[in-house]
Amino acid sequence: MMGCCGLVLALIPQPGIAEWHQIDHTEHMVVYLDVDNISHIDSTKRSVRNLVDFFIPQVAQSDGHQITFQSFVREIEVDCDTHQQKTLNIIFFERINASGREVFRAEINAAWRINPSTTGNTSLVNLACISSGV
Repeated sequence: MMGCCGLVLALIPQPGIAEWHQIDHTEHMVVYLDVDNISHIDSTKRSVRNLVDFFIPQVAQSDGHQITFQSFVREIEVDCDTHQQKTLNIIFFERINASGREVFRAEINAAWRINPSTTGNTSLVNLACISSGV
C-alpha cells in the first residue's frame, strides 16, 4: 500500500506503460490506473480502466476451461458520492501490460461494492473522482 507521497509519485508516467499510472503494488502484482481517460457518466459517476500485472503467470478456470494470464484490464464504474465501484467488463491477457494474446473476455456488470480503506481500490476511486474534478 502506498502512502500519500507514493501516490503522488505514482502519477508520474512509467516508461513503456503508455497512459497507465501505478497506484498500488504487492509482492505478487502491480495495479495501474488510466488517469488520462476517465469518462463522466453523470455528475457523480465515472468510468475508468485499470490494469493489473502479475509477476508470475496466473491460472484460473473459466467456462470449464483453464486459462493462463499475466495481466488483466477492467472497465470500472465509480460512484464518487458513495466511494463504491463495480466492474463492468474484464479482459485477461497472456503477458504483462495487457500484451500478448487475449485469453478471456467477459461482460460482468457486477454489483456495487464498498472499498475497504486498506486496498488500492480506494486510491482508484479517489483518483478517478479527484482527477475528474468531483
